[in-house]
Formats: sequence, C-alpha cells, structure tokens
Amino acid sequence: MHSPLPPLNSLLAFESAARHLSFSKAADELFVTHGAISKQIKGLESFVGVPLFIRQHRKLLLTDDAQRYLTQVQSALQTINHATDEIKSQQMRAQTLSINVLPSLTINWLIPRMEEFKRRYPHLYVDLSIGDFAVDFNISRCDIAIRSAQHEPTDANFIKLMDEDLCLVCSPQIAEQLNTVEDINKMTLLKHTTRPELWPYWSQQVGLSLTTDKKFGMEHFYMLSQAAAGGMGVALIPRFFIEDQLADGSLVIPFDTGFTSPYTYYVLTPKSSNLPLKAQAFINWLLEIFAPYRSS
Repeated sequence: MHSPLPPLNSLLAFESAARHLSFSKAADELFVTHGAISKQIKGLESFVGVPLFIRQHRKLLLTDDAQRYLTQVQSALQTINHATDEIKSQQMRAQTLSINVLPSLTINWLIPRMEEFKRRYPHLYVDLSIGDFAVDFNISRCDIAIRSAQHEPTDANFIKLMDEDLCLVCSPQIAEQLNTVEDINKMTLLKHTTRPELWPYWSQQVGLSLTTDKKFGMEHFYMLSQAAAGGMGVALIPRFFIEDQLADGSLVIPFDTGFTSPYTYYVLTPKSSNLPLKAQAFINWLLEIFAPYRSS
C-alpha cells in the first residue's frame, strides 16, 4: 500500500515559493492570493513534520531540509509534466482536425498564423476549409467553425471571440481628397454585398446623410481591402483584418470614425459536453491569438 502523498497544490506552492524565495511572487505565478500560498506551505510543513522556510524580516530563506526537498519535488513535477505532455500528444497523434472559417478571416489573417499552431501540435493533421454558410454539425464534417453573426448562436456551443471593430479606409491618394466626412459623398462606396446594412449603420453613427449613388459591391472583406488599396473608393473593414496594410501605408484611415458593427465573431462546436482534446487545443490557441482584440 502506498504511503499518503502531500497534496499537489501544496507541492506547487512550495516549489514556486522556494524558487522565487517569495510568497507574493508564487501567488502571482499561480494566480492565487498570498494567504493561499502561506496556508499551503503551512499545511505541507505540518505534513512533512519539519519547517521548510526561515521567515526573516522582509526576507525568506530555505531550510537545509527544504533545499534537498526542492530538488526532488522539481524533478517529480517535471516527470509528471513530461508524462502528461506525452499522453496528450499520443491522443492527438495522426488525428484530423477539420476547421471551417470565414473566407476573409482565413485568407489574410488565420493562415499566416497557422504555422505556430502546427509547431505546437505537429502530429495533428489540420483540414482547413472556408465558408460563410450556416453550420449544421449534424451533417457537417467539420469539428470547429468560426462565424460572425448579429445574435448569439442557438444551434451550437459557442465562445465569443471578439466584437467587430470597423474602420473607414481608403488609399492615400483618395485620402488626400477627403477634407471632411461629408466628402465621402464624392467617393465610390465599396459595399460588402452580404452586409448591405453596414454603410447605413455607419452613416447613422457619424451623423452623415449618404447621398452618393456611386457604389461597387463585393462579397468578401479581402476583396474590399484590395479594391480600397487600389484607389477604387472607400470601404468599411475590420481593423484586425487590415493591420498589415495600415502598417505599410497602402491603406489609411482618413477620419477617426471607427465603430463597433452589429456583428460578433464566434467559434462554434457541436452541442456536446465532451469536446475532443484536438478541438480544445485549437480553441485555446485561438483565444490566445485573439486576446488583443478581445481585450480592446
């Protein structure tokens, strides 16, 4: 019969506090309070029957016993980490993850970042496809979908990725002709054909009455960005989508009239309580790279 083991949380608290020689830094690292670390350490000292820290004024030292214990605890935790990583990678080895993503999001934004995901999970085969149709996971072959919508989905599990921060953009040459917002009526409006309400919504937000009859329709934001950079007119495009073009100057924002559109981006999964590890891995990564846009 195995001897009783100390609680894992107390070992994690000890390892972090011993490494930093600080309860406060350990609390920050483990996302708990200073009091929680102190309680875990006291519990561990009671369990092993010896003091582990020498508490001096504004200073923390390890006892000789703690020095020896730390080396063994770190080795044990490392072994557990390696074993956990190995079994997780085995579960995803040779598996296929099917992802269906909005065309504009895929072409300009997601694909350039997918190499990072592949480096993390080299044994996971990713099948990436594009689409903007309604997703029915009962008949669809995809594991995950990314969609934008004006209302929360009701036929799938979902996580909100971000709101859609739209910018009025054009080429530098067009911007030179725009002195006031009213000058927009002298330009061609590049319209997203599946979102015809965006221009009226924007004009209402900025207090402008749109009178121009010069319009050019396109189906995707990628097409709009290319047309705007080419000087065909002015467009409303999500900021995240045109970061590179704003950085290189091929697109500019002539007026500070950005606004949050009625659309929100969601990651969708089937209505099931058991999310496969491969899907959870992608979602966790996705939330990481979307973090700057979620917080803003």
